[in-house]
Amino acid sequence: MKWFKRFRKEESGSATIEFLGIVPVALILLMVILQFIVGINGVLVTQSAANEYASVYSITKNQSEASAAANKILNSTGNYLSSQSISVNGSKNFTAQVNSKIKLIFLPEKIRGYSIPQISLQATASGRVIE
Repeated sequence: MKWFKRFRKEESGSATIEFLGIVPVALILLMVILQFIVGINGVLVTQSAANEYASVYSITKNQSEASAAANKILNSTGNYLSSQSISVNGSKNFTAQVNSKIKLIFLPEKIRGYSIPQISLQATASGRVIE
């Protein structure tokens, strides 16, 4: 019984146990913060692509050239942001709409065994064709 009382009072190794308990919480928090940053970047890049589409379309009135400019911006982010559709409504006064999807980057598909969840984004930009 004396050995048990002495073992209970001894605190060597408690810092290691506390550290091992905090590590998973810290990693999950880090992953959530990283995904939040990636999401904000995806929103900003999608809006930038819509603005670029509107800018090029207002000067050239060429949808394929404007789509190429918007896709160039969307493809600059890597593989976590994918373009879904880019469209324009109107002729002289127009509204450009860019739809994209952000992939959640927490775990790769090989580990999870199912497809990567995605979040849809939509950005619009209005403009007027320069004649």
